[in-house]
Amino acid sequence: MSKKKFDLGIDSLVDTTNKVAVIFILDVSESMGWYKGIESMQNGLNVFIQTLKDDPYASESVEVAIYTFNHEVTKISDFQNVNSIKIPKFTAEGGTNLGQAVQTAVNATETRKQEYKKQKLSYKAPWIVLLTDADINEDIDSVVAQTTTLVNARKLTFFAIGTGDEVNINELKRFNPRSPVIFSPTGEDLNPLFEWLSQSTMSYSQSAEGEKFTTEPLDRRYEIY
Repeated sequence: MSKKKFDLGIDSLVDTTNKVAVIFILDVSESMGWYKGIESMQNGLNVFIQTLKDDPYASESVEVAIYTFNHEVTKISDFQNVNSIKIPKFTAEGGTNLGQAVQTAVNATETRKQEYKKQKLSYKAPWIVLLTDADINEDIDSVVAQTTTLVNARKLTFFAIGTGDEVNINELKRFNPRSPVIFSPTGEDLNPLFEWLSQSTMSYSQSAEGEKFTTEPLDRRYEIY
């Protein structure tokens, strides 16, 4: 009698994998074009996406959304696995509405969690990755209250990345009281940083429930505050 074969194909993997929602909110204001910031950010994002594509587990478990912001917030890509994402060429122009961008990201991650629940999919706390060179001069108290509450309840991980010599590190630190701000003084060559983010995302997606999650050290060209 022949033994019955079991097909453990990709559909089975999708249905049983813990989902991880990662949303990037990327500054494309005019000042990001004054140096190589916007090119470095775009190249780094491509590194992040390609690294996850190369990992069979992460390419199905991690869902990425991409938003850009200047004086307004633009959705580049809604949450989807990295195999489907196409990144357009970014253009630096306009002002900086950072508070609205972070609020949009918080709303999007909360909505995504509700969708996972409706689909009866297991998921982990989402990630928000903010990259900006802004000197924040707007009122961000309301959205800071939301991010800090979620972070302290371990329902959100928030990475704040500052670039250039005008960025307001102290204001960026307010979004996540549990984690430092990552700072790139020149904003150039962000590929190692995005590689670190991709490796951290892959490790997180495969970590066990209740396991303490840590990351590898950052490249020394970046500072933490």
